[in-house]
Amino acid sequence: MEHTYQDLSLVAGANLKRLIKNSKYKTQEEFAFEFGTDVRTVGRWIRGGINSLATIQQIAAFFDIDALAFFSE
Repeated sequence: MEHTYQDLSLVAGANLKRLIKNSKYKTQEEFAFEFGTDVRTVGRWIRGGINSLATIQQIAAFFDIDALAFFSE
């Protein structure tokens, strides 16, 4: 099954939501503060997907996971 760029972006956003929920941060607000970004940005990533590979790599490093984990459904 082939995925489009937008599909992968949305999968990454959904995986970020799961990571936050299962982390010690629990909320988007807590994660945003610790990651150093605005909570509105985190919400946009979760709803609209993460379009930047650099951002995915930074978040993966933050959670100490492989960036490819963001693309698994």
